[in-house]
Amino acid sequence: MIPVSTKAKGLIFDLDGTIIDSMPLHHRAYNHALIPYGISYPMDIFLSRGGIPTRDTMKMIEEENNIAHFDINEALERKRKYLETNMGELTLIQPVFDIIKSYHGRLPMSVGTGSNRKTVNEMFELFSLGNYIDHVVTASEVIQFKPHPETFLKCAELMQIAPEDCIVFEDGKPGIMAAKAAKMQVIDVLAYI
Repeated sequence: MIPVSTKAKGLIFDLDGTIIDSMPLHHRAYNHALIPYGISYPMDIFLSRGGIPTRDTMKMIEEENNIAHFDINEALERKRKYLETNMGELTLIQPVFDIIKSYHGRLPMSVGTGSNRKTVNEMFELFSLGNYIDHVVTASEVIQFKPHPETFLKCAELMQIAPEDCIVFEDGKPGIMAAKAAKMQVIDVLAYI
């Protein structure tokens, strides 16, 4: 079991790669979206950008590959449709979900994610996460994304818990940086899964 400090007053979870094993599917969806441009998105670069919103990531890919006539909205739509079609492949990351079940009703919990509201709603519905988690902050609700701390600070605010009393569960480097910038404790779940 992932150790949780007894001093914690609120728990904040990233979603993709932390609660839900969705990173392989997201990686395939990016590559599907990039087929018309003959571009392949390497897994190591993809993983290094965990928590950065899809639109921003697509802009980075466009700039890095000097893609002429890149239709970002079409690429985003191709990625979204691929995800939607293949949602059934997603599974929960059990050690993290065990913490959520264990602390349900004992501590306030929230999700702070770089995904958009529509995708998050679909994932919450698929796994009935709304039964456990009351507050969600998505890329749709913030101005500055991870590694900026805004996402996690909004989670703490919604839970009415001081940032220093929150523990963040994360798998991505930008998210870990965001949690530290928010002066929160952080657990890198990759060390336990």
